[in-house]
Amino acid sequence: MKLRSYSLLTGLGSAAVTAGLLISLSVAPLSIHATEVAIENYPTLAVTNAEVTIQGYLVAPLNSSGTAFEATNKTNIGLGASPTTAAADTIPVQLREPLRSQFNLVDHPELIGKLVRITGTSERYMGRPGIKSTTSIQVLDEASPSVETPAEPTGSTETPPATENAQLTTTPISTVRAGNLGTSYTISGKIISAVNAWGGHGFYLQGSDGAGIYIYPGAALSYQTGDTVQLTGTLGEYKSERQLTAVSQHQPVTESIETPVLETTIAQLPNQQQATMVSLKGVTVGQIQSDNYQNSTFSVTDADGQTIEVRLDSRSGIKTADLLTHINQGDKINLTAVLSTFNGKLQLKPFALSHFEVVEKASTQPSQTEEVTVGQIQGASHRSPLVDKNVSLKNAVVTYVVSNTTFYVQDHTPDSDPKTSDGILIYTDSLKTNVKVGDQVSLSGRVEEYLGRGYAEREDTDLTITQIRATEVTVDGTAPIPAPIVLGLDRIIPADIIDNDGFAQFDPEQDALDFWESLEGMVVAVDDAKILGPLKNKEIYVTPAAGQLTLNKVGGVNLRPDGNNTNIIPLLLKNGKQIVKSGDYFTGRIAGPVTYSYTNYKVYVDDSTLPPLHEGTTQPETTTILPSEDKLTIASYNIENFSANSKSTSDAKVQRIAKSFVADLHSPDIIGLIEVQDNNGATNDGTTDASQSAARLIAAIQAAGGPAYTYVDIAPENNKDGGQEGGNIRVGFLYNANRVSLSDKPIGTATQAVVWENGELNLSLGRIDPTNSAWAAVRKTLAAEFVFKGEKVVVLANHLNSKRGDNGLYGKIQPVSLQSEAKRHALAQILSDFTKTGLAQNPSANVVMLGDFNDFEFTQTVGILEAGGMANLVSLHDAADRFSYFYNGNNQSLDNILVSTNLLDRYAFDMVHVNSAFMEEHGRASDHDPLLVQLDLAKSVTTTPTEPNTDQPTDTAPTNTGETNKGQNGKNQTETEKETKGSATVSSETNPAPIKTSRKKILPRTGQEGSFVLISLGLLTLALNLFKKRNRS
Repeated sequence: MKLRSYSLLTGLGSAAVTAGLLISLSVAPLSIHATEVAIENYPTLAVTNAEVTIQGYLVAPLNSSGTAFEATNKTNIGLGASPTTAAADTIPVQLREPLRSQFNLVDHPELIGKLVRITGTSERYMGRPGIKSTTSIQVLDEASPSVETPAEPTGSTETPPATENAQLTTTPISTVRAGNLGTSYTISGKIISAVNAWGGHGFYLQGSDGAGIYIYPGAALSYQTGDTVQLTGTLGEYKSERQLTAVSQHQPVTESIETPVLETTIAQLPNQQQATMVSLKGVTVGQIQSDNYQNSTFSVTDADGQTIEVRLDSRSGIKTADLLTHINQGDKINLTAVLSTFNGKLQLKPFALSHFEVVEKASTQPSQTEEVTVGQIQGASHRSPLVDKNVSLKNAVVTYVVSNTTFYVQDHTPDSDPKTSDGILIYTDSLKTNVKVGDQVSLSGRVEEYLGRGYAEREDTDLTITQIRATEVTVDGTAPIPAPIVLGLDRIIPADIIDNDGFAQFDPEQDALDFWESLEGMVVAVDDAKILGPLKNKEIYVTPAAGQLTLNKVGGVNLRPDGNNTNIIPLLLKNGKQIVKSGDYFTGRIAGPVTYSYTNYKVYVDDSTLPPLHEGTTQPETTTILPSEDKLTIASYNIENFSANSKSTSDAKVQRIAKSFVADLHSPDIIGLIEVQDNNGATNDGTTDASQSAARLIAAIQAAGGPAYTYVDIAPENNKDGGQEGGNIRVGFLYNANRVSLSDKPIGTATQAVVWENGELNLSLGRIDPTNSAWAAVRKTLAAEFVFKGEKVVVLANHLNSKRGDNGLYGKIQPVSLQSEAKRHALAQILSDFTKTGLAQNPSANVVMLGDFNDFEFTQTVGILEAGGMANLVSLHDAADRFSYFYNGNNQSLDNILVSTNLLDRYAFDMVHVNSAFMEEHGRASDHDPLLVQLDLAKSVTTTPTEPNTDQPTDTAPTNTGETNKGQNGKNQTETEKETKGSATVSSETNPAPIKTSRKKILPRTGQEGSFVLISLGLLTLALNLFKKRNRS
């Protein structure tokens, strides 16, 4: 009986398969379409997502919200300005392995109250600026008496006496410098620098072989300049300078080592020993710049025109103000310093005033105090003509107060020159003031070009802010604030052009970059501002109601290939607690001074002065594409660092994403997932498996009423695919096994390449050319071969390299450099070659590419992909709906879906705006919107090859005319691309139909539904007859 039962089931299964094949053949194709930050400043700064280093005290572990201490928590620590800092005032620091085991305060209570130096990524953590992805914790002082830098030790009775012969075998420093990072070495040498002149109780040590190296012990070793020591530590590197860290053993020795200062020239410096003392004769001092920590940087130039950078760290005890009493720009000096390397460039590091020997003072010295106007200070340029000069200013009114040491003033006697700003930033350093908006002040101080807040590389990328470092401020009375410059009315921002001459001319009439500089520090206003997107980092991007930017369907502005959206205005709010989305709007005037940070001009705004805020009509979307029994739906969704770790991926986020799949996308048959992390998220313990992360999402989808999806991926090699260290980010697929299946072939490995064989994949799931060096530190593309109702479809999930490294639109590098593009182009070529090969073998192959390509639909990256026989559906989509991401005021399409051109007459496509236009308070689940395509994979009739139409759609979007936008609803890139969209190159073998550009294409009925029913009834009768026949036998 068991055998008969098995045969019967087999027979019925065969009948079902046969029926499926008959049905698929019977139905005709449907005709369808790391910066160092003072701990007291950090809580007020915007997070940078860049590496930072902060010094402070280990206070106690925090609870999950960071509002109270939790003695049993090993996953974080609270860093305070003092050992008794309250929980809510600490900086929350995330602990990952191996640091968690070494520094958690549950297992190591002896560390509580210790002074430490912590390096990690500046991110929001526990609802406030914190440190995540922590890479280094160094204990600086076992006693930790205060947060101030300890005075230099003069010796200690605890230091062992000097020995005549070293007890350990030492390695020459020159050999150590060429050694492998992470290796432990014992060296000996003479201390040639001050101790702690660069923090962390560090110093430079020169050996008997003449080579030198920086020692960064973290804790005080009780030595001083001139001591000869032996020590053991681990070779490391910081900002490209070799150093010995984690000193585990040290002792003084009596070895005699000569450390002469080498007189040389700038041209000869590359040939000299690093980390040794050198001197230059008769070099001229360049402009001396200072930051808010009074560190000084400037260049010196010799008689041959050779130049090198000099940096004087204020931790040496010499602040910029002290240095300026000794030397000034234009002085000719003899300079002594340590020769070092910083970010791959040579740098000189003096640490005493005696290192600056003045040979000849500049012929024109700054006057003691020159009375000037703000316009004279600002000048018609991006840098002040009076930089480094001492000036006095009268009749200035306070227009905005940032803090008790920072405020803006504007001149009551403007110079009427539109090229010179009449406003300026005032910084009082240690001089505390209690000025208020409306105070009329007189002040004196030094003109500086200040580098504001920004990413770690801001010295190379950002423009400066002209400011006066005031030494005296007097309030003379009160005065009315000058009338603001109303943008779009009093002054018109140049359209389309940010800069077209590489700073050759200062032209505010033509270049938006120069326009904003001509208003730096002045009060400007925006009337009836239209909000373009959600608030982030206290910033809201708006455009004036009177502007003429073309708005998209959610009231935002799309990035364009033919110009820049220069009428986008960033508002930087003092508190920034507003809940806003695309399409919301203010009625009334918003005013504040023009400032600059993170490679962009912004308008400072006091929240208390904002006019009424109104909610627009934008609402989260639900796709118009409805499920159909005989049509396949495929979604692309970047779910933003999703893992099973509830501390980094909240339950609320999981529920929101699940809702998106079920309610907003109608449970697609296949979902390409982008940014799936391993089971424990960014915990760096070697885990690469993501099955628990997937299971968490699948369970939430089922709880939301969706199907029980199956998840597949290929786990990456540990820390080989970029993203957060330890997170092992990857792409993967969810699919509904009741609707589709993977083909019956093997699944590849992390390093095994999937290839085409006879028009099909040789694997059911494989990575494309994963060992190619182009994929280094990038998510490898995953190709899956699915079967839907007897038809095969190959789906490629992608997450190409980010735009990190590209320069900002309003930065000092003009024209903008897009350094990340070259790698994306190389990856796109690999993918294009892959699809071209498959379509050459099988012109009827059904191929879909989806994911986060980190490039826009009109860029060369997409053009390269299209040249492989693919067509980008985003490029064919309604222009007013063509976006999936919001960044710096622009809606843009980082996410794309491409299909092989044989599918162009058989698809419906939608970009479902549920995230990019909104904040979490609106239900936002990710920073990307999902994309959805529906395909009819039934066999198509052979058509005559036709070249696809690759023109941009001519759809028009509503123009912002000042009325409320009535449209329906709706990575780290930093700039507009000015390339034209690459044309799709289609092989004649692919038989494409003409591309049509209708919005949200609907799959029509064919009139053959009746035939389908009759065939189905006939097949059912056949199956019953087979059943009866078997029973009779």
